[in-house]
Order: sequence, then C-alpha cells, then structure tokens
Amino acid sequence: MSIEALTALVLAVGGIPAILKLADWIKATRSGKATAEKQRNRMALNQLEEEMSYRRIMQEYASKLRRMLIDLGVPEDRIPAWPARTTKV
Repeated sequence: MSIEALTALVLAVGGIPAILKLADWIKATRSGKATAEKQRNRMALNQLEEEMSYRRIMQEYASKLRRMLIDLGVPEDRIPAWPARTTKV
C-alpha cells in the first residue's frame, strides 16, 4: 500500500477530525493558552482542597463541642440535631 493510499484511508476513516483536534492543540500550546488553562485548573483544585480541609476541621470542632455539652450534663434533646446533608457525596 502506498503512502498516498494509506493517507487517503486514514482521512476517510475519520482522520480529518483528529487532525483538526491536533491542530487546535498545537495552536493552544504555542499561544500559551494551554498553560494558562492548566494553571487555572490547578488553582481551582487548590481552592477545593482548602475548602474540604476547612469543612473537615469544622465538623471535628462541632463534634467536640457536642461531646463537651453531653459530658457537662446538657440533655441531648436540648442539643440541636446534626444538619442533614443536602447533596450526595
């Protein structure tokens, strides 16, 4: 099979969208757009991790306060119930 025939076969089977996608990737990489996007993604992930850590700390703190109230003799019916989770985990 000649190179021309192989190229025609690849293009006929769906190579054009792949080539266009590759061209877009090369263009984004050369313009720095891909690097900027990667940096934005890293910043968003860092913010998410910080928020998750803060929430865990607050849950532990609330648990300790609840335990302290129970140990000090506050009846459990006077302690507010744990809030229900509104989103699926």
